[in-house]
Amino acid sequence: MRIAFLRHGPTEWNALGRVQGHTDIPLSAEGLAKMQGLRPPPPFDAARAFASPLLRARQTAAAFGLLNPALDARLMEQNWGRWEGLSRDEILARDGTEAFNRAGLAASFQPPGGESTQTLMDRVAAFLKDAARHDNDAIAIAHLGVLRAAYTLASGWDMATPMPAELDVSRMLVLEVEASGDCRIHALNLDLQKL
Repeated sequence: MRIAFLRHGPTEWNALGRVQGHTDIPLSAEGLAKMQGLRPPPPFDAARAFASPLLRARQTAAAFGLLNPALDARLMEQNWGRWEGLSRDEILARDGTEAFNRAGLAASFQPPGGESTQTLMDRVAAFLKDAARHDNDAIAIAHLGVLRAAYTLASGWDMATPMPAELDVSRMLVLEVEASGDCRIHALNLDLQKL
């Protein structure tokens, strides 16, 4: 089966460069208008729909006309703990210029009071395995961290290097998922349709 991952639409905190994590921020007015003007391409416009339970993902699903998506907490953004609500500059000013290095690299990265990237990857892997129990294609409205985790699981990217340039999180990432949960990239940067 194939599953398309799409990041939620823009929020006020996105515009301000603030870490959102589990903080339940709604779409901005501009973000909602943008999402209402787009639709997933076939067959994902009529596929089984999943969404993170966070408001910004649910609003994006509704804007796309994906009614009653199955809400799955495994699709939530990484919990950034005490860094949520702060910008990168504020984190560095408060916790020092080595804050991100001290938190660790790649899968071992864990912000203070938050969850590790490995924990995020484990929950995305569990979601993929469960979703693959059905043959029908699906779409999942999620978050940046979830797309990065899905990409990592499908490609073997080590996450210690910058995000690959070819992964555009404003477009869809489509994975081919085996019943075992093993996956590979089916399509990168699949465009949404404009209304």
